[in-house]
Amino acid sequence: MYIGYLNYVIVICWVTGGLILLTDVKACRNASLKKEKTVSKLLGWINISIGFGLIAADFIYTRFMW
Repeated sequence: MYIGYLNYVIVICWVTGGLILLTDVKACRNASLKKEKTVSKLLGWINISIGFGLIAADFIYTRFMW
C-alpha cells in the first residue's frame, strides 16, 4: 500500500496556479502593470503545468517502473 503526499502537492500546485491567474493577473491588469501581468501569467501556468507533469510522472512510475 502506497501512502504519500504527492496528491496534496499536485492539488497545491493547481490551486496556487489558479489563484495566481485569478487574483494577481487581475490586480496587475487593473494597475496597468504590463510586465508584472506577463510574469504572473507565466508563473501561474508553470504551476499548473508542474501539477500535470507530476501526474504524468507518477503514472509512468507506477505503471512501468514499479
